Amino acid sequence: MTIKYIKLTNGSLPAFSFIKELYEEAFPIQERRDWASLLGLLNHQDMQVDLLVAEESPVGFIIWWKIQDWRFIEHFAISSEVRGKGYGAEVMRYYLDVFEGKMLLEVEPAITLDNCRRISFYEKMGLSLIDVAYRQPSYIEKDLSYPMHLMAKPSFVAQDFQGLIGEIKNKVYKKS
Repeated sequence: MTIKYIKLTNGSLPAFSFIKELYEEAFPIQERRDWASLLGLLNHQDMQVDLLVAEESPVGFIIWWKIQDWRFIEHFAISSEVRGKGYGAEVMRYYLDVFEGKMLLEVEPAITLDNCRRISFYEKMGLSLIDVAYRQPSYIEKDLSYPMHLMAKPSFVAQDFQGLIGEIKNKVYKKS
């Protein structure tokens, strides 16, 4: 299986209808931007949206940010129609290689079976849960946040990376 990774810079491309539908299906409203805001970030120097294509069909997308010498995965989804076929693992291996192993992402607490599976998937990819109280800022409401966990490769001690976490909140969520 070979996946093509296509950097998108134009929100009017036909691929964006696939991404929009998957984005809204895969992430609850509190974990996503409004669509116009996302499209407005396409030319941000530190943010990238990549379409994932296999066998000439879109299978997923990934939205990531350059934060210091790390890459923060804001959103990653594989279409439910092709989940379980190894695409997610192939994508993670590719980005871990490209990012030279320095990846950080958020996951929901392990309170549902799907959340536990997601955490287990990332652990199999070499990421570790970071032992820190973390809340994802709301994209919409200024003073609202949601309990999440951070996962990283390589693992780190959270207090040593408060600057990194602060930069994520400031750059990605526009919060200080």
